[in-house]
Amino acid sequence: MINKTNRFYIKRDFTKRDIGKTATSPASFALLAVLSLGTISSAYATISCAGYLPNSYFERIDDNREFAGKLIELADGTQQLEDLNGKVILDGLNDGYILMNKYLLTQQNDKYGVVNAAGKIIVPFKYDDIQTEPDIGTSFIVSVKSSESNTKKGILNRHGEWIYPLADAHIEHAHYDADYDQDYFLVTDNTDNSASNRKSLTGLLDDRGYWAIHPQYVVIKPLNACTGQPLYLQVSLQNQTALIDQNNDVIIPFSANQHIESFNNNVSPLLFLRSTLVAGSTASGMSEDIQEDIVSAQIIDSNGKRLLSSDAPIRKLLYHQLYTFKQAGKVGLINDQGDVVLKPQFESYRDDADKICLQKNGKMVPLETFIKLD
Repeated sequence: MINKTNRFYIKRDFTKRDIGKTATSPASFALLAVLSLGTISSAYATISCAGYLPNSYFERIDDNREFAGKLIELADGTQQLEDLNGKVILDGLNDGYILMNKYLLTQQNDKYGVVNAAGKIIVPFKYDDIQTEPDIGTSFIVSVKSSESNTKKGILNRHGEWIYPLADAHIEHAHYDADYDQDYFLVTDNTDNSASNRKSLTGLLDDRGYWAIHPQYVVIKPLNACTGQPLYLQVSLQNQTALIDQNNDVIIPFSANQHIESFNNNVSPLLFLRSTLVAGSTASGMSEDIQEDIVSAQIIDSNGKRLLSSDAPIRKLLYHQLYTFKQAGKVGLINDQGDVVLKPQFESYRDDADKICLQKNGKMVPLETFIKLD
């Protein structure tokens, strides 16, 4: 089923590329993804950046002419595409939806496809599902059920050319680069590796069919969502994790019992929170949700430089953009820029949402005694 939320598309020129080529020039990626999952069907999970797109994206949408055709609902429940003079261009349609006043995503004979206002077929009517999102600017993720338990997936551009052919793969939209008007996808080969006892590996594929990062990691997790900055990713391999950038350059080396997330997406360059977990931990998710598994933590800049260390988890206060850290048994505070606001000098603290108290010399003292709160 098509998820009939607002969808927007941008025209761009494509050249046909071969799958699996390595990108020849680095790109400055503008990440347009939030780390929350939105689904169109149970077969697809995608990182969605709806609501976080740059103004330039919508300006280009406003420049588009009105869809030069009409989608008509008939008495029998089907739809037909007519030109502006009422001539029927395409009929026998169902579940149609006009995308950005340029394309019609619809169903014919129980299969989905995409046509333009003139009825030209962009994506053939042969797919069981077509995934689009407001932040997928250039491509369609298509799927075909090969059996009751198996679905093949692929990626087509709007010329109907394959970016990634149908395969037993998990395909997830990673981000849209507004500077280059280009999409990037996480692709995991789901071919059965049980006989060789190998795990499926994931890579980052651009919409020209080039591997920005070849399939070599068990997990790739984009970290800096919707920031308009270069893309950083936590990757996992052989029970170790690392922080890399979109060029596969290592920022924080591989290590066991390591958790990495973005500390603050509103600063440039970005800051990252690296936490050391208890040995054997399999905890995942945001650090706030796995506090009991965290032994110590650090603030790291985008060059891999350590800016601050804590002997305990770095925790955000509930109602304030302040974080606690611990050194030599004493608690201190930093702000969301990673700057020390109060040096470690307190025995403990109490966070009652709108009221914060710090213990010093055995007494609980309101935070306002030491700093002015907004």
